[in-house]
Order: sequence, then structure tokens, then C-alpha cells
Amino acid sequence: MVRIETIKEIRPSFDAEFSPGEFVPRTPAIEEAYRWGKELHHGQLRMSGEPYFETHCGWVAGLIDKLAGVEAWTIAALLHDSVEDQESSFEMIRQHFPGMLGMEVAHIVDGVTKISNPRDGSSRDLETLRKIARFRDPGVFLVKLADKSHNVLTLEFMPEYKRISKASEAIRAYGKLAGILNCYRWRRWLEDMAFPHAEPDTYAFVRGRIDRDKRLELKFVNNMLGQLAELMEKAGLSGKVSLTVNGYWQSWQKIRRMARLRKSAMDSFEALNDLVSFRMVLDDPDPTHAYTLLAHVNRFFGPYLDQNRFDDYIAHPQNGYRALQVTVWLPEFGAIEVAIATEEMEGENTWGVIYALKNGKDIGEYRPVEIFTPSGGARFLPEGSSVLDAVAAIQQEFLMDKISGVKVNGNLALLSDKVKPGDLVEVVTSTTRIPPDSSWLKIVNPATARILRSVLAVEDLRQAAENGKQQLREVLHERGILALEDVQALYPERINQLLETTSAANLQDMYAAIGSGAIRIGDIARDLDEIGISKAELNWTTINIQSGSYANRPGVLAKLAGLISDSGGNIVRSVNNTMPDGGFYLRLVVENISPIRADKEAFKKLASEISGINIKEIEIVP
Repeated sequence: MVRIETIKEIRPSFDAEFSPGEFVPRTPAIEEAYRWGKELHHGQLRMSGEPYFETHCGWVAGLIDKLAGVEAWTIAALLHDSVEDQESSFEMIRQHFPGMLGMEVAHIVDGVTKISNPRDGSSRDLETLRKIARFRDPGVFLVKLADKSHNVLTLEFMPEYKRISKASEAIRAYGKLAGILNCYRWRRWLEDMAFPHAEPDTYAFVRGRIDRDKRLELKFVNNMLGQLAELMEKAGLSGKVSLTVNGYWQSWQKIRRMARLRKSAMDSFEALNDLVSFRMVLDDPDPTHAYTLLAHVNRFFGPYLDQNRFDDYIAHPQNGYRALQVTVWLPEFGAIEVAIATEEMEGENTWGVIYALKNGKDIGEYRPVEIFTPSGGARFLPEGSSVLDAVAAIQQEFLMDKISGVKVNGNLALLSDKVKPGDLVEVVTSTTRIPPDSSWLKIVNPATARILRSVLAVEDLRQAAENGKQQLREVLHERGILALEDVQALYPERINQLLETTSAANLQDMYAAIGSGAIRIGDIARDLDEIGISKAELNWTTINIQSGSYANRPGVLAKLAGLISDSGGNIVRSVNNTMPDGGFYLRLVVENISPIRADKEAFKKLASEISGINIKEIEIVP
């Protein structure tokens, strides 16, 4: 029999899963913890004005009890703030709950409690991370995750600066933690609760685009669920078909990565293959049936299959995730994902450590490594992660191509070194960077490898673009041009025509196409002439001036501009880049300059005399 999870609301609130409701103690020990915690927090209010213990501690404990059902974890959740806020003691906890129960509760509470008097002059939050890093019990992580989750629900009562900071921390640290614990539904909920507070304008844009997507129309979704159910029945298999809609934050991160690779525009959400994921979950635990069903799926979708997007995560699991995944491109709709898994796989894919706990499986593998940044921000990594993994966790791909060095606990470290719980990781950036290299793939975990491949692809595009610029240099010089960006600023319609002719999205794409050999220089030269980017049409001379140090003084640029004017030239565009040493690069686009002034050495000498500065280099493209 095949069951269909019919969809009535595309994005239901997660209340059914993440709203524990009124807390009701289910054991005498939990009841005593509730009474004691209420006594310890008597009179304490949250920023919202609500009683602290009942609304916060009760919510955290209720969620932990609902999801995990471990007595010690529930009690620890009730008392997780008792030591910090009420000056209780861990010994009192052990006395209150004798035996192993008290020891486990005290251990977890100790792991999530902030230290009131930090050592070594560290900030309170930094010392917290240092302390938590020693406790790698899954109970510690889950209580902390639940604690942060409830804080996100009440961000509206915080000042704006604090609200943004806490929301960003929730996404980048605790969303990642939920992912490492394979609690992906929790991760999606937490990130999407924090997103509107962390980046409200971006959230409004992303949500506006996604919520209008045709793939989220109920008619389409339920029709597809019905067809997939029939397919499973024809294969002679039992199970269920359901839908997972990716979170706004995760969708935004993916579209950003695709845009960096020039695979998509920033607003082309139809290219997201996993915005909607149709899940075909088999009752039979035998994974061979998944491959049997895959054959039926492939035949059903036929020419609509994306042959470049098939992932066998059963044979090659990724971060504990197991499933077969195909991508289908449907005309008028866009890409959809179809995933096939057994019930056990899907349980682990969705709830990770919680599913394992409830089904009597070993949870020892769920032991993330916590590191922290100099500002006190937490980051969580899978066990065995490298320093380069830590860099990726800190700022993803936007930092990985800017590394000059990495310090761990104040000392320079190799990118291949393993990080340990509590390590302080600082990324050093400067003008001299370590270029990303494919050999890095050997020292990172699968999640980082996915990011790194994106970085390497961008690096290849960057290098191709640089090669393309060099190849184009002579062609431009013949036209009095140093940079096509100058033409774009003054005659944007001509550059738009050039991009359309070359089928490039922007100038960087065109440079990369030239550098890779996809566009020939001879063709570009002809296109430039036809569009009117020529010496005859523009009558340009471009001058690039590089000064010595400390030359960017008041009046210098005016004197150089006066020199151009005295020569009969008309400056139509100037671009000034100030250097850290106080020097500058000045690019001037000039019309009708005197041929005398187009002599490089003569102009350099005269410019130095008039401006009173040291001019290191002048490039003149007549």
C-alpha cells in the first residue's frame, strides 16, 4: 500500500513539531525539577514581561521532552539557567537528584551554563564557548539548541542591534549545529525564524520570489504526489510519498553560490532543483528496492531528467544523509527533486540524533566539535574537521578565497591541521592571499568540499577573465581604451549590445569566455567596430597614472586635470583608487588631447613638475 501525504498548506507553521504547548511533567523527578526551578526563578521576568521560568525554561524542557523523551535531558532543560541566574550549584543538583540521574543532569547543566566570572580577561560569551567545548554529550547540544531556538522566537523584544546579532548567530552557529546533528527539519525551522531578523530586506525579497513560484501551487504538488504514488504501486512497492519544501535561508544560500558560478542570476529561483523535494519513502528496509524504484522514476520522467544531476547518497552518504536523488526539469515550472529512501534512512535524514535515540541506535557519532572566533561567535564542525573546514564554517566561500593565514589559539596553523573542541580560530586576510587549490579537497569534510568546489570554479573563472583581459589589451589599445568599464559608464547601450552579441551576461563573463577560447579575439575586434567602440567613433586617449607613497594630497588631482585641459583635452571620465600607502592609481579618459601630451615620458616629467609629487608610472593609450 502506498500512502500519500496530501498537502493542504505548502508552508505549514512548524507548530505541530516545535510548539511543545503547556509543560506537563511526566515523571516524579521531572515534576520535582519543575517545582524547584519555578522556586529558583521566582519573580524573574523575560523582556516580554512574561514569567521567565514558565515561558522559557518550560518551553525548552517541553521541546526536549517531546523530541527526545530522556528524563535527565528534560530536567537539565528545566534547570539550564539555574546556576547562572540563581546561584544554585551543581552539588545541589546532584543532591536533589541522587545517583546517576543527578550526575547526568549536573553534567548537562554545567555544559550549557555561562560562567559568571570569566578567566583570562575573556568575554563572557567567549568563556562560555570555551566551557561548552569540553562537553560533547548530545544532551548538551540539544538543550543548547532548544535554548537558542526559543530565544529566536522572542527576538522582537530585543534592541535592533542585539536582535540582528543574535539572529545571525542562530543561523551561522546553531543552524549549522542542527545540521551536524542531522536534525534538518529543526535546522530549516530555526534558520527561517531567524532570517527576517538577521537580514529583513533580503528575507522579504527571497520570500516574495519563492512564495510566487509555480512549483509551490497546491494543484501541481498534489498532482505530482499522486503520480509518484501510482509509480510506486506499479513497481510493486509499499511506502509513502510526501513533499519537503526547502527553507528560505537555504534556498538563498544556494542561489548565491549558483550566481557566483555564473550558473544563475540572483533572482532565478526556478534553477533551484531542491526548492521542492518529492520524497518516496519505502517501507521495506532493503536498499536494493530503492534502486528498483529509481529505474521506474527514470523511465517515467524520460527526457525531462537532468542527466547531470543524479546523486547516489546511499552508496556514498554525505554527512549522514542517505537517499537516491534525481533532478527533473519541467517546462513552465522549473527544476524539481525526486528522492528515494527507506523509512530508516528518511528518519535519520530528517531527525538524525533524535531518530537514532528513539530507535535505540548508537548516538555516539553525534559529537560535534565546537570552535569559536575572536569575537566570541560559536561554530560547530563534524569530528575530525580541519582548520580549512573551520574557515569554511566561519564565513563559507566568501572567505575561503581570501586566506593569507590562519591562527589557532594565537599560533599560525596549517590548513590541514585538525581542530579541537574549544579552539580559537582566526582567519588572517591581507593583500597576499593563498590561492585556492584543488589539493585542498583532500583535507576537508564533504560539506566543505561542496563549498570549495564552488570556490575553485570561481577561481578558474577569475583566472580565465584575467587571461581574457590580457588577450584583449592590444585590441583595446588600438581604440584608445584601457578598460571597457569606461565605455560601459559612458555608453552603456553599446556595451549592452556587445554583451548580447557575445551571449555574455556581463563583462566578466565575456572576459572569461575570451580567456577560455570560447570567443576569438578577431571576432571581438569586429564586434567592437560594428558597435561603434572604435578610435574613429570615440576619439579617446586613456591615461593611467600611478603615484608614489603619500601623494594623494589636496589639489594634486586638480593640477593634473589642469594639465589635461591646457593640452586641449576634455576629461570625460576619471577613476581614482587610493592605496593603503597614501598613493593612488588615477585613470583618465580624455577626448581630443594634444599629440604632444600623448608622449609618455614628456607628460610624466611635466605632470611631476606641476603636481609636485612623485609619479612612479604613466601609461598612455593614444
